[in-house]
Amino acid sequence: MRDQRNIADAAESAEPDVLVDLRAKYLDLSRKYAALVRRLEVRTSELVQQRSGGGSAVYRLGFWALNVTASGLALVKDGAITTRNARWHELDIARGGWMREGKVPSTTWMRLSQAAVAEARQLPERAPSVVVRRYRSMHGEQVVELRLERIDAVASPVVVLAQDVTEQARAEKELSHMREALFQSEHMSILGELASSIAHELGNTLRGVTTRTAVLTRDTRVMAEYGPLVVGLQESIEAALESVRKLHDVARSGRLEPGPVDLGEVLRQAIGVLHLRQPPGAAPVEVRTDVPDLPLVLGSGAELSHLFVTLLFNARDAMPDGGTVHVSAERARDRVRVTIADEGTGIGPEHLPRLFQPFFTTKGKAGTGLGLWLAQSTMRRIGGAITARNRRAGGAEFLVEIQIAGDGQRVRPPGRARGPRPERNVRRH
Repeated sequence: MRDQRNIADAAESAEPDVLVDLRAKYLDLSRKYAALVRRLEVRTSELVQQRSGGGSAVYRLGFWALNVTASGLALVKDGAITTRNARWHELDIARGGWMREGKVPSTTWMRLSQAAVAEARQLPERAPSVVVRRYRSMHGEQVVELRLERIDAVASPVVVLAQDVTEQARAEKELSHMREALFQSEHMSILGELASSIAHELGNTLRGVTTRTAVLTRDTRVMAEYGPLVVGLQESIEAALESVRKLHDVARSGRLEPGPVDLGEVLRQAIGVLHLRQPPGAAPVEVRTDVPDLPLVLGSGAELSHLFVTLLFNARDAMPDGGTVHVSAERARDRVRVTIADEGTGIGPEHLPRLFQPFFTTKGKAGTGLGLWLAQSTMRRIGGAITARNRRAGGAEFLVEIQIAGDGQRVRPPGRARGPRPERNVRRH
């Protein structure tokens, strides 16, 4: 009993010493913590003062941190990417490569990292430096926006943020097309009024000529000597009046009703127009045709004639030193495909995307920029299609696809006599 009492008394006497040691250690840790907080505050203040205009590297890093949750992030230093996140890796290995938008000639890279390094080299050495670029996938519609920024001192690493802006780019494109369509609608409204006025005046003139030719037909001496010429003149005037009536109908109603059309006859007449309107002194142009018997197609004879005359004239103009225009046609299931190819210089890659836009022309003041646009509008309205491409052998090639009328049986349109089918290898000078 005496030994137990002595142990308890010793423990009670030692307790105050332990508490004193614990308090001393706590105070020491508190002083060290306070010193660390002060050092962090001083360092933060120094970083803030390094930036002019109230910005700070701490703030910019916070900005990047908020934007990397669904975006690619990479650091470029000494001409190489040193750090990247998983999303960047996904974009980097996308197949097909990337093409920079808004740069002529266009720049392409197989990997997004290559584009980022190249753009970082162009970034000014001073800080802050920011540049934004857009790259489009070579296969598909994906668009990625690269934001490059040097956020600290001179020659510091460049931070690159890659964001997928495909939907935004698509919306911007649709908005641009809508604005252009509204703008062109105003232009075409004015042109429609002008066309109506011209059709009215031209119709009056042609009717006056018709009256005079009718007088000539009553003169037996004139008819005996110039009968075929007068009859041909009457037929030409009637055809011109029919075109004027259709032009007036288009200006008034905005469209022509499609019906069955003999495409072979349309092509033959278009080639004849090209032959008749060959500029004096121009280099010879040969037209080679391969047009078999074809089913009737759905369309308007006047519109299809204008379409193929436009394509033939463009082919001729593309060969200022002369050459050969190849015209071929074939049936492809429920359509007829017509190909018109020339041996000219071809279509520039930068012009192909704009080829069917209204008022776009490469002929300067000599062109209106409406021929191909009207051709495409006609094809869309009657359910057909027209495309353009460059030939491997040189020159350009236009492909026109037109729906077959009805069941595709070879039936002549009412009121039309069967004309000769286009000859093969016909030379036109």
